[in-house]
Amino acid sequence: MGSLFSFINYSKPGPGVPKNEPSKPRVIMFMILYIRKFGNLVKLNMLFSLFNIPALLLTTVLFLIFHGTFQSIFTGEMYFTLIMFFTFSAVFSSIPLITTGPAQAGFTYVLRNYSRQEYAFIFSDFKEHALKNFKQSMIISLIDFIVILIIFVNIYICTSEHINSFLALVSLYFIGLLSLFFYMMHLYIYPLLVTFNLSVKHIYKNAFIFSMVKFFPNVGILILCFALSAIPFLLFPVMAVILFPFITLSTIGFITNFYTYPILEKYMINKH
Repeated sequence: MGSLFSFINYSKPGPGVPKNEPSKPRVIMFMILYIRKFGNLVKLNMLFSLFNIPALLLTTVLFLIFHGTFQSIFTGEMYFTLIMFFTFSAVFSSIPLITTGPAQAGFTYVLRNYSRQEYAFIFSDFKEHALKNFKQSMIISLIDFIVILIIFVNIYICTSEHINSFLALVSLYFIGLLSLFFYMMHLYIYPLLVTFNLSVKHIYKNAFIFSMVKFFPNVGILILCFALSAIPFLLFPVMAVILFPFITLSTIGFITNFYTYPILEKYMINKH
């Protein structure tokens, strides 16, 4: 598998990578770290939510633009409309797809350190790596916005009444497949950004490779993330809205970083 990544040009991994894998099962190790860092995760979630307000506003705009499509799929009642909006926001913020790039970079750096059992200063490290990766993370955010806009425009066209039903169905399946890979790539894009000295082109290239090589585990993690993001809003909307700015985003982020970092370590850090 090492030859698969031999084309990658990166200068250094993140500092202080642990040499020994923890003896405990990964699930147990995750729970131990999650409980140990819970207070910091709450603080980090609040900080990220504050700096991610522009992304939330953008999510609101997109939701309002395609509000008619959501109504046709679900219902026009205000209660369900609000639920779908917060579900929409939670899903797109947690993977992440619609985020304020520099904030996502700082957020990911802190969570990556937690996932490999290293200390991180919540505010200073968040700020340092948000500024350090400002240019690349803004480019990634712009690319994400364009891709998401294209996806939603295509979904809107395919669900209109003026298109052949068979062609619309085929197009929706194709868009769904592309969206799936786009989601899987975002499990790796920001961890790659904060861990390696890569160009944006190579970040996306490697993210795409990992999305294919680890296809089924990626799908499992995505299902878990979507479930943790969407189900609370569908079943307990009031509680979910309260938890969203305090713990939901950092929980999803910790899960994805805890999952992706060992993969990056195995195929990129230890192979170099």
